[in-house]
Amino acid sequence: MKFFATAGYPLFGGWAITLEIVTFRTMWCGSSGKNALGMRQRIARLGDMRLLTSSCVCLAAFCVTGGWVHLDAAEQAVRYSARPVLTEVVVGGRSVPVAMESSGTDSADTDYRGLSLLPRELPLQIGLATAPPGTPQVVRLRTRLEGWENDLRDHDSQMYLMLRFLDRDNRPVGSAAFIRTGDSPGWGGLPQNSRWHRHSDETVVPERASKVRILMVSGGVPRTTGFWAIRRLRLTALTRGPDTEAATELYKLERLRGSGLESARGNPHGWGRDGTGLNIPRLYVYTGEDEAPEPLLALVDTEPDNTGGWLMNLEATVPVEPGQRLRLESEEMYSIGRGHDAALSFRTLPVGNYVFRAWATDELGRPTGPALRLPVEVRPPFYATTWFRLCGASLVVAALLGAVRYLTWRKLQREVQRLEKRRAVDEERTRMARDLHDELGARFTQISLLAGRALKSAPINEQVREPIRNINGAVKELAAALEEIVWAANPSRDELEDFSNYLSQYTGTVLRDAGVRCRLDIPTLLPQRTLPSGLRHRLMMVVKEALNNALKHAQATEVRVQLEFDGKSLSVTISDNGNGFDLATANRGNGMNHSMRRMEEVDGTCVVDSAPGAGTQVRLNVPVPATEDIR
Repeated sequence: MKFFATAGYPLFGGWAITLEIVTFRTMWCGSSGKNALGMRQRIARLGDMRLLTSSCVCLAAFCVTGGWVHLDAAEQAVRYSARPVLTEVVVGGRSVPVAMESSGTDSADTDYRGLSLLPRELPLQIGLATAPPGTPQVVRLRTRLEGWENDLRDHDSQMYLMLRFLDRDNRPVGSAAFIRTGDSPGWGGLPQNSRWHRHSDETVVPERASKVRILMVSGGVPRTTGFWAIRRLRLTALTRGPDTEAATELYKLERLRGSGLESARGNPHGWGRDGTGLNIPRLYVYTGEDEAPEPLLALVDTEPDNTGGWLMNLEATVPVEPGQRLRLESEEMYSIGRGHDAALSFRTLPVGNYVFRAWATDELGRPTGPALRLPVEVRPPFYATTWFRLCGASLVVAALLGAVRYLTWRKLQREVQRLEKRRAVDEERTRMARDLHDELGARFTQISLLAGRALKSAPINEQVREPIRNINGAVKELAAALEEIVWAANPSRDELEDFSNYLSQYTGTVLRDAGVRCRLDIPTLLPQRTLPSGLRHRLMMVVKEALNNALKHAQATEVRVQLEFDGKSLSVTISDNGNGFDLATANRGNGMNHSMRRMEEVDGTCVVDSAPGAGTQVRLNVPVPATEDIR
């Protein structure tokens, strides 16, 4: 596939003609023989010439018309060298001066001093303009932010394929514009390296329209530049049925006809040039594989400040009817950009390092010189930097360690305070137990001795001796009760093993004095657990009440006392072989009620199980608090 522009250049302008007699083919080649890509340019192929006379006729025609020549814009090497320049850099709404580090040589980039900003200072706006006065104009600008964009960017550029609707008096009543921007699918950088892309656009004919003209225009947006070629143009009217769609052909442009089509300034039938830039609309020649040269409608816009295009003549307008649905089909290739100046805006950029580059290119997007280079750094805010995170992590770790240390210290202080409080309570209990034992014990002993002496010296008279014996017995009972109170108040007796020893001693003594057989089931090895004095006292009072009931009411001959500890609770079971009683009909006395209330006060239970003639069993169960829970 080859593209050629026809320009009415003289034959002898640096061009040579070679006539091959053997094959009777005529070919003209440029004196350079190669384009900028280093590829030999074929200008045209005039076809087989069977007769030498025909060859001479064609040669004469070529001399008159100027012949097919190399493309004036689309296939020649870049004709000039230009550079873009920065006009303004705006960061967060304020202009930032950016100094140039080196202006660049003919082959070196123009470097600007790096720009550094925070994410909160975005958006970043960069303004570009043409080269300074006196240097070649920038036809087209292309940019890329390396590290953020992969492809080159074109800016605010559009060309249009338009339908202009006219009324019967040729007055415009509406239009439909189909935008072309960027590169067409299959664009390869040059026309000869690209493939055709088929476009299909639809619109509806407005009211009062009776005819339509087709317009191919560049410059709908100021600064538009680029290249656009079109062929196989077809306009059809669509009629939709229930299940099918019919298309009626209104206009078809398969091949241009007219005068001077061998020239870029030729006049195709039915088409005329329009706009302020009459150099923009041109004729190009396409030569496919084994095909004759074919002139095409094309736009080569190298004038950013002008517009131009191909407009269908009034004589060639196509009749239409309001409400018709039109479809415009074509085969195209294009590369459209913006020239003169451009403004870019980057609203969001991740933290990182980027390089902004801008190139001045020709109408096909080929660089005309070195790039403009501006390094851009988006640095993280201080709270997102590595050193801040390390410091923050260190502070968090230090705070955690400090909090752990403080909590440990507070716990230790509370433990010390608890131990101090317990020590004070234990000291007070010890003092009270000592005072009770020393003071009251001595007094009871004195009273008992006095009662004994009085009993010895008393006359043999039961009315005198009986009160003395009662006094002596009461004193002994008070001494025993005092001994129990001292035992309960003494903190040195708070261990579980001390309780079991006291229980064994007391039970054995009471039952022995009563002449009742005693069976003790108490473990010899018990763990070191502390029983609070209140718990020990209440538990012993209930045990005493149970033993008293067994001796007083049950008429038992054997009593069994069993102690069990499972690590969490302590159980004491008192069972006898006495008369027993009916729980449903028995009248609870104060002793049983007091026993149950005492167990409830220490979150324990008192369960009585009895039946007439089957004895009685009293089971006591109390939770034993952990040592650290005792206050």
